[in-house]
Amino acid sequence: MRLSALLGKTLRQPPSEAQLASHQLLVRAGYVRGLEVGQFAYLPLGGRVLRRLETLVRSQLARHNAQEIVLPHLPDADRSRALSHLLGREVDSYRQLPVWLFEFVSQNGLQPRGRTGLFGAGESPSVQVHVFDGAGMVAAGQQLDSALADLLQACALEVVWAQAGDAGRHVFFPHLLGDGEMVCCPDCGYAAERSWAAVTWPDLPAGDELAPEEIETPGCNTIASLAEFLGIPAAQTLKMVFYSVAGRVTCVVIRGDRAVDEIKLARVLGTDRYYASLEDELAVVGAVGGYASPIGLDRSRVRVVADPSVRCGRNWVTGANRPGYHLRNINIPRDFEPGEWADLAQMEPGDPCPQCNSPLEFETAFALAHTTAPAPCQPDGEYLDAEGKAHALWTAGWRLDLGWLLAAIVESHHDGYGIVWPQACAPFDVHLVALDLRDEGVAAQADELYARLQTAGWRVLYDDRAASAGVKFNDADLLGIPLRLTVSKQSAKDQLVEAKWRSSSERQKLDEEGLAAELARFG
Repeated sequence: MRLSALLGKTLRQPPSEAQLASHQLLVRAGYVRGLEVGQFAYLPLGGRVLRRLETLVRSQLARHNAQEIVLPHLPDADRSRALSHLLGREVDSYRQLPVWLFEFVSQNGLQPRGRTGLFGAGESPSVQVHVFDGAGMVAAGQQLDSALADLLQACALEVVWAQAGDAGRHVFFPHLLGDGEMVCCPDCGYAAERSWAAVTWPDLPAGDELAPEEIETPGCNTIASLAEFLGIPAAQTLKMVFYSVAGRVTCVVIRGDRAVDEIKLARVLGTDRYYASLEDELAVVGAVGGYASPIGLDRSRVRVVADPSVRCGRNWVTGANRPGYHLRNINIPRDFEPGEWADLAQMEPGDPCPQCNSPLEFETAFALAHTTAPAPCQPDGEYLDAEGKAHALWTAGWRLDLGWLLAAIVESHHDGYGIVWPQACAPFDVHLVALDLRDEGVAAQADELYARLQTAGWRVLYDDRAASAGVKFNDADLLGIPLRLTVSKQSAKDQLVEAKWRSSSERQKLDEEGLAAELARFG
């Protein structure tokens, strides 16, 4: 490819809204262009990187005899059903298992966020991998994880695999501006997405259950004011938080010093379309805002869900469901029994690790991929075993966002001059720079080298522009192609070529044999 014909000019300044290095550099180097907020066009250079990433995906999955499929655009739930139905029709015997399939899709429906570049794209190219096997599929599940790990390693990325519930894991790329949050243990390596990590609560302390009593608490309609008035820690109180879904009220009971995690709450409620219960809704169930209690609620009209934090204490203080009064020395299950128990507490820094009890730390990150744990296919995927008995097919898989992967690579591989592409995903192998093409010797050497490299199978970007050496070298650093070869009047005279790797400051003068040796350094 001749640089003079390439669509996408380099820019000296990044867009004003760009906060991430990847956003700034990919725009400046002409890999992408922003359209509307959260929408990006991949220019030819960016498209070439995506194709290299797709080639890496195909190469890794080829080791498992994976086959590429193309499905119509469907929502995830419909896609899963379609695949199960398809496999049920095409797979008859255990001898055909396991089956590895993959597809390149466009991930839609993301909330666009302009400040984070490709990480904030409302639509992004992705790859979805599906594996089908017999019950349990332990070996196939391990191979799935290995294929994804090898792919990320080829991109020279450091990531964190974090638990994301029983259904699978997130593969996080740590970053200060990440839109996700994970909890990590620096001692044992435990990691989980924040809203999937369960708080580890201490055992119930020793002591007697005291007799309950009603006490007057004027003006104490918040946990903070109540704790100050009674001279007790907020952790000695019970907090009541009421939520409604389509008029149905749920009362969440949680330790007074902890907050409700809204993502956990949405899983318990079965929807994220909930709201804080209105005053008239509280009145219907017998609750008084600011002085609410699970005791005395109309249980036929309200769902009471308690967080495990309230299992680890005695003699709680809670509301009395009348203004200006609270109840003291409330104990579970003596004084009330929740209808359900569910982990709803928001994790906080310093909470103990569930594996080793060390204090957990928080880290923001972008979720590049999500894995799904093995589960039976629904509704109709079956195969016959060696004895002719029918069994349900099981499936597992992962989805990797290629646009976010591209951005993460640039975030990890750049310096003060521009991008430094890993060899496996660079748009070109060689950046050939010709200085002063008006000189016949330079033009002859550069054109001959360009043709020879292409014939040998190398991907070459040939800077044939009528620009100064400074502009050409600056652009070469900005574009980040692994190996720069420079032809000049002196090199043409000496029949040598100057070679410089983007990741090094060293420059070498090479003859044909030396150049062949340098090119052999490509993996």
